[in-house]
Amino acid sequence: MDKTSNKLHRFIAKLIDVLIIGFLSEMFYPYGFIAGLLYLLIGDGFFEGQSLGKKLIGLKVITIPDEKKAEFKESIIRNSFLALAIGFAIIPFVGFFLMFTVGLFIFVVEGYYVLTNPAGERLGDRLAFTRVIDVKQKSPR
Repeated sequence: MDKTSNKLHRFIAKLIDVLIIGFLSEMFYPYGFIAGLLYLLIGDGFFEGQSLGKKLIGLKVITIPDEKKAEFKESIIRNSFLALAIGFAIIPFVGFFLMFTVGLFIFVVEGYYVLTNPAGERLGDRLAFTRVIDVKQKSPR
């Protein structure tokens, strides 16, 4: 898989995960929002380093340099910025404004890193020492 399609697949996988978060929030109100945030934080620790979105698209998160599957610890570290952005929604009155403004900034920064980094790493990947690869790929290099 070339790097451009890998980046597109990553965005599609994250969109699927965001839809799952929205589903949990709406279906299990009022506690679904917390379940959605929890899923966002630990999702990449499931299924051999795959959130549901990554599993459906065929991607997985591995650690660097040992290339082992990401565990819950790495998942929490790599997704903490995104969870912070969405977590603002829980604050009464100003939460949605904060979620939109801070969230937009975080998503733009993360997206910029994915698009401009030759390996397709985002800031969360750098902090957690992880990389997203195609599951059919033998080596992430």
